[in-house]
Amino acid sequence: MPVKKSAVKQYAKSLLQSTLLPLCYNISRREPLDKKLILFADSNSDTLPETMESLRAELSSRGFTCEDWCCDLSKAGIVGGLRFMCRFMRRYAVAGGVVVCNYFVPLHACKKRRGTRTVQIWHSCGAFKKFGYSTPGDVSSHFKGSVSKNFDIVTVSSPACIPAFEEAFRLKSGAARALGVPRTDVFFDDDFTQSCRKKLYENYPELEGKRLILYLPTFRGDASHAYSIGVGEIVQLRDKLPDDCVIAVREHPRVRNGKVELDRLTTNELLVCADMLISDYSSAVFEFALLMRPMLLWCPDLGEYLSERDFYLDIQRDMPCPVVTDKAELLTKLIHELDSPDLTGYRAFNDKYMSACDGNATKRAADLFKRKDTQHNG
Repeated sequence: MPVKKSAVKQYAKSLLQSTLLPLCYNISRREPLDKKLILFADSNSDTLPETMESLRAELSSRGFTCEDWCCDLSKAGIVGGLRFMCRFMRRYAVAGGVVVCNYFVPLHACKKRRGTRTVQIWHSCGAFKKFGYSTPGDVSSHFKGSVSKNFDIVTVSSPACIPAFEEAFRLKSGAARALGVPRTDVFFDDDFTQSCRKKLYENYPELEGKRLILYLPTFRGDASHAYSIGVGEIVQLRDKLPDDCVIAVREHPRVRNGKVELDRLTTNELLVCADMLISDYSSAVFEFALLMRPMLLWCPDLGEYLSERDFYLDIQRDMPCPVVTDKAELLTKLIHELDSPDLTGYRAFNDKYMSACDGNATKRAADLFKRKDTQHNG
């Protein structure tokens, strides 16, 4: 997108943030606060993101009224997007809590009521590629609002990740808490694993008896112009692998017309079924590491990525698996890790970056919405 057009778009967002959305909020804030009303909000999808499903179910079981406020603003159009945001602001004004897992700009359009607790359960684990205010471009310099000012609590996967999230969101000390990532609880549930394998083989019987290699690359570019790098090289390996191996490719949802194979299963369901994960800079490596199964990072643009975005860690030193940048080594490294993986570094990796992901993260996140009768409703 040309710089001038992008600047106009960002200034328009800032104007909306400072005028119409606060007006919608203030019209409704005179109404009583409903402490049992929790809004699950997302502006990247028309349906509830998988990241929020377990927390929504837990809060519902505890007697909370949960409402989904999800709209893919990139597809909604100007009128549809404005209608969604204005309606959200009116519910936000009376809600006891709001949960988000991505950037959700309307949440920070005005000063919220003290009685409303907002919780960010960010969609990725660990602290890998830089994001938010840590890297140029994630938050446009032309955007004059905030993407984080109303967060009360941001849940992270371990104490080691707190500094990264404090920097990325410009949080006050204590707002980021190592409570774990609710989405990871299923990795400790044997029944979930068995049900996923059953679902996989029922939908794709040709995979039974095969070793499944899952390729999950992240995207490059910005949210509206996302693309992948390295997919072609992975696809070319299919004819060179042993007969009992299958590679499934699932590009990032932001990549238009990207490959999404085995689409009858969610990403979480595929992760627990996979015998090996190949990625590049996706946070899925942190989740998969919990399973203590081999991984490989295919990073043909590592030098460029380091200069343009960078990481919170040293990718060559801190990752527990091989990092491949040369296509000539890709097949050999893949087969070696699949057949003779060295998992000795995975335990230390999990202890450092995933220590709060122990199967109980959802309950801890739900406990954040416990209320005292004397809480201020202003």
